Amino acid sequence: MTRLVLVHGRDLDGRDPEALERQWLCALGAGLAAAGSPLRPTDDDASFVYYGDTLERLVDGRTPPPVTVHALAADPAALPWLVGRLPDGELRFLLDVAREVLAGAGHGPGAAPPAVVEGALGDALVEAVVAALALVDRVVPGVSAAVLLTLTRDVYAYLHDDAVRRAIDAGLADALADATAGDEPAVVIAHSLGSVVAYSVLAARASGPEVPLLLTPGSPLGIRAVREALESRAPLVFPAQVGRWVSPRDPRDLLALHDLTPDVFPLPTGRGPGSATIEAPRVTNRAPGFHAAAYRLDDGAWAGYLALPEVAGPVGEALT
Repeated sequence: MTRLVLVHGRDLDGRDPEALERQWLCALGAGLAAAGSPLRPTDDDASFVYYGDTLERLVDGRTPPPVTVHALAADPAALPWLVGRLPDGELRFLLDVAREVLAGAGHGPGAAPPAVVEGALGDALVEAVVAALALVDRVVPGVSAAVLLTLTRDVYAYLHDDAVRRAIDAGLADALADATAGDEPAVVIAHSLGSVVAYSVLAARASGPEVPLLLTPGSPLGIRAVREALESRAPLVFPAQVGRWVSPRDPRDLLALHDLTPDVFPLPTGRGPGSATIEAPRVTNRAPGFHAAAYRLDDGAWAGYLALPEVAGPVGEALT
């Protein structure tokens, strides 16, 4: 029997994993219904990989706790202090991502803060990051400085901190092992930062139980700083055990920023290992900010990527 392995995104520490899993499955059920599928997966059919508290604790051990939207919205003046406590490598990563998001929103180099001279440290780098985040707050629809800072900190910690990556990868590896006991296949649905985790774990495996579908809605894998961090460890590949990789994105989702097309996420060409193609459909996400995987609207209807028939449809096909 094919099982679901669900991998969540950023900024979900302190949440109830069972409640999150129910939200995902309800939204997915709505999407399957809209796609004409009779399937309605339950928690008995799924393994929800919850690493929010683990990530929060590991990040907290090295730097200040992840900034929440509420904390930053309540006191915008705290932004320079918070940013000033980050190490230079993380500041440069944050600045690169912020500038790419600004460019994606139509605010190119002329609107962004002046480039920092290569090798600049300390106050100059902090000032450039603070200015870029302030500009994000003013001109980027659906994205705040707080949201971008939280996403970037979580992604940076996963990509650059071996302890963080080992702990989170082990959780997903265990979930895959449980789901694929007896060499049964597993469909992997990984949203946002979860797509970076799922790709890293699956790409590192030369073989393993079949994954007929890897679904990565709202993935930041196409962001240059993220892609380059992955490439610094190993060449990009299409994971060997994955049969089909679908990566939907709402063009307004500036936390995902790019469709996973060959120009932004180049994979080997030809028929050899790691040379398949990622499907990158564009969709319309009704959730606020256009990025959520599952979101309950005021009228009780489900929104988010998983509630869309174009996103849930491939899951129904893979499960049957």
